[in-house]
Amino acid sequence: MQGIITAVYASFILAISETSLKRSYRDFEPSVGFFFAALFGLVVWIPLGLIFGGHFSNFVTVLPYATASAILAEALYFYALSKGQLSITAILLATYPIYTIFFSHFINHEHVSDKLWPFIILTIAGTLMSALPSKLTWSELKKSGAIAWPLIAAAAAGFSDAISKHIINRTSSFDFLIALAIVQIPIALVYLAIQKQKVGPVIREVRKNPKDYKHALVGGGLSVIGMALFWMSFNYNLASVVSPILATSSAIIVLFATLFLDEAMTWKNALGIAFIFIGVLGISRVVG
Repeated sequence: MQGIITAVYASFILAISETSLKRSYRDFEPSVGFFFAALFGLVVWIPLGLIFGGHFSNFVTVLPYATASAILAEALYFYALSKGQLSITAILLATYPIYTIFFSHFINHEHVSDKLWPFIILTIAGTLMSALPSKLTWSELKKSGAIAWPLIAAAAAGFSDAISKHIINRTSSFDFLIALAIVQIPIALVYLAIQKQKVGPVIREVRKNPKDYKHALVGGGLSVIGMALFWMSFNYNLASVVSPILATSSAIIVLFATLFLDEAMTWKNALGIAFIFIGVLGISRVVG
């Protein structure tokens, strides 16, 4: 039950993070947002990991998995968020639990109980329904990378979750957080270089005009908190159970838009959110 509650908190925080990060991409490349997240991760994850019993003795063992996670589940995810409209990107990225369940079956030999399957399927279906935009034109879908990159990122995130769960089972999520915090820095620097962004000018610009970077700063900071909660939830439950709950962040984005931005909610959105509520409640009751 503890893992389910932690994953729900992570979903809410990541919903705010994704919305903020997407707004930041209007002004600069996604590598800048990932760089801020990497800095926040270095400051937050290492102390958090050490406080809760993590240590550096497993660093070499965890490092390959942390590197794969930083690239596949974070850097690539940041890049995919910058492609197309948020509503379209969100629903494609929300398919990643399907890949997590698939890869976890073979990598971690996870076998979900018959009682859990209906609620997991209901949660995933509700996530996809709630994130589905009311109007979707072919011109939007044909935008460069609007479909391909989010789907690639979803599959990569699913694979990353499966192998991350594998090493967390052998060590702990706090050992994983420490290694991930360290390895993200060089990956963020490489990502900046690929997109022809330089660290010095970015930092000077942030110090000079922090308001211009508020969305990237907020999004990066909340992403670090949300992902920390997500990896912590892996200590308590199967990846096949936790990942569908985390993916509901896309539905929460729709709910936030309705509550705070006066955007209309379609019947598909409402039905999807209802499915998610029933699905997560059912998972909680079965697991708890």
